[in-house]
Amino acid sequence: MADPGNAGGRDALREAVRLLPEKPGIYVFKGAAGEVLYVGKAMRLRSRVRSYFAKRLDRGAWIARMVEDIASVEHVVTSNEVEALILESNYVKRHKPKHNVLLRDDKHFPYLKLSTQEDYPRLSVVRRSAGDGADYLGPFPSPGSLRRTIRFLQKAFHIRACTGGIEDKTSKRCIYFQMGQCLGPCDGLQSREDYRAGVKDALDFLRGKTGGLVERLRAEMEAEAEALRFEAAAKLRDRILDIEEVAEQQQQRVIAVQGGDQDILGLHREGGRAFFRMFFVRGGRLLGDQVFSLLAPQELPDGEAVSGFVKQYYASQAFLPAEVLLPAAPPDAEVIARWLGGRKERKVEVLFPRRGGKRRLVEMACENAAQAVEGQLAEARKEQAGLGAVQEALGLEAPPALIEAFDISNLHGSHIVGASVAFRDGRPLKNGYRRYRVRSVAGEADDFASMREVVLRRVERLVNEGGEMPDLILIDGGKGQLSAAAAALEEAGSADVGLCAISKGRTADNPGDQDVFYLPGRPEPVRMEEGSPGKLLLQRIRDEVHRFALTYHRARRSQGELRSGLDDVPGLGPKRRRALLRAFGSLRGVLDAADAQLLQVEGITPSVVAALREKLGGGPPGADAP
Repeated sequence: MADPGNAGGRDALREAVRLLPEKPGIYVFKGAAGEVLYVGKAMRLRSRVRSYFAKRLDRGAWIARMVEDIASVEHVVTSNEVEALILESNYVKRHKPKHNVLLRDDKHFPYLKLSTQEDYPRLSVVRRSAGDGADYLGPFPSPGSLRRTIRFLQKAFHIRACTGGIEDKTSKRCIYFQMGQCLGPCDGLQSREDYRAGVKDALDFLRGKTGGLVERLRAEMEAEAEALRFEAAAKLRDRILDIEEVAEQQQQRVIAVQGGDQDILGLHREGGRAFFRMFFVRGGRLLGDQVFSLLAPQELPDGEAVSGFVKQYYASQAFLPAEVLLPAAPPDAEVIARWLGGRKERKVEVLFPRRGGKRRLVEMACENAAQAVEGQLAEARKEQAGLGAVQEALGLEAPPALIEAFDISNLHGSHIVGASVAFRDGRPLKNGYRRYRVRSVAGEADDFASMREVVLRRVERLVNEGGEMPDLILIDGGKGQLSAAAAALEEAGSADVGLCAISKGRTADNPGDQDVFYLPGRPEPVRMEEGSPGKLLLQRIRDEVHRFALTYHRARRSQGELRSGLDDVPGLGPKRRRALLRAFGSLRGVLDAADAQLLQVEGITPSVVAALREKLGGGPPGADAP
């Protein structure tokens, strides 16, 4: 490996560059310690890499800084530039190079999957494409909105809601059939052709083709009425009304384009970051939008920032639109278009519109990106003010950038669990959330011992693994829990970590003060002004860890109840018990369910339901035995 600090190292680096082939591929710049600094692609590797070391006046400062750090260069030859783009994207994702544009908000939005590879397709929510021949539509930024859409489609177009194949199902025990939301294809009560027609109607609705769909359904309704089949006509009438109602609700979200599927990207630059706002248009309708941000030096051209974002974002997307409208022209726009077209197996246009309606859409997206950034900055200023107030009130050396909070949850000593949450810069850090089964306490509840165990386990793990220690540990509890946490920190050799407890402080003398804060070695609590930024921040963190711990405790308790209540039911093995837990959530939910609902759970048969009723009873009032 060459050393950039001496002439010999530079000579070796120049020789390595000279030996690069004039072929397509990727190049990898590495530093003196072997770390990956930058990954790029090129149609001609040698020419592209040599351009970095040429003495050019127009070379950006960020390139100059990177070149100073380069100790060695490696390369991989590919067959063409599209293959190089794919390999570049994979390397960037794997190594996260210092000088590449890195997408931090790598979220996988939910998609609507229609299993058209099955004889009787069904709808489901997925995060990734499985490459199984199904149709994927989206992305949907709101999972709740997507699930509401699925419920509407199942009701309006009779798309089955049951999972798996229909071979082992029967309409006699199908609650959806009894409610009129399924037409019974499992028992041959609906033909495959009729079912497929409903699937096509659902796809037309999703793609915004409601006008022609309503006209055809209205003609079918009139034909059924003329043939005196009034029940069929009434069903078609209800479907038309449902479609028109939902379509009317979506009118305000129609984008002024000629239908089709588009992703419209807006860009706003500020403070060494590039903020993107993506609008998802499907069938001419706006499904929603999402804000992303990535590190981008100010001297990095907009086109380079856009290129880096687009390649990283679409590398993991299941659905690709027909058009991608961009706020700046990437230098490799043609290669990106060929890459996306190859994945979609049809043409994808990557456009940088300069005028007309499409340009106005991009400008709208850029304006919304700027507004989103201003909102984020305002929120960040508010959070910083809260952290500064916490520092002042608790006497910390600096604002606590990383806060971890702990809580214990139990019911009369049963299923004792602990939980911790992490907040960085006043925002939840989800990958820092942890759950604990308390091991050292059994029988009678002992919140103090439980707190000591959980804090000790967390801090010892951070010490052993070299993890980042929090600036402040917040305990949900009073003086006893605080002392237990302090003992745990002392035992772990981390007594210098900031520590406080938040406790209900309302007394006869202070009826309006809801929460107070206890610090180690101080008998009197610290009181913050109600509604102050610091107090609101710590209360929000306390509420979040309490919610997280309580959710875990309820899940553990439900699992315990199901096991203890259902273990002895003949024919009910572990797999069926888990299926009942997923379906009804608790033993009470199982017992309150109707027999028809129980039979909807995979693996549950009439004989199992009979055994369950004989062993445990239950069932809604007036329920019939199977």
